[in-house]
Amino acid sequence: MPKGLSAARKGETIELVLSDGTAEERLRLLAIELAEALARLQAPGYPTMDPEELEDKPNDAPNYTTATVELLEPEGLLTLRKVRVPGPDLLEFTTPSGSVYEFEWGPAFAYLEPLLPR
Repeated sequence: MPKGLSAARKGETIELVLSDGTAEERLRLLAIELAEALARLQAPGYPTMDPEELEDKPNDAPNYTTATVELLEPEGLLTLRKVRVPGPDLLEFTTPSGSVYEFEWGPAFAYLEPLLPR
């Protein structure tokens, strides 16, 4: 389990717990919606530049993909981003409160994938 990320499947929903070490947020959403959002982040069309090339591009260079999920609790949108940076790609969550949590893509996806509907 990646540090700061835990999840549990309860029927058709998933409860995510995101933590930065000082505070934590509990988010409940439909498992199918999380699965679809993660699939969109991996869809073709993802930037094909090497991370080193991205360093030399202006800040508006497309170096991430974004998907949103409607939360059941608390109300609002959860924004997910797959960020391509030098080194491991990142999975970024932005909560309705404006908090941002980042995790290495590989370990985070490997942790969440078994909880997702097939």
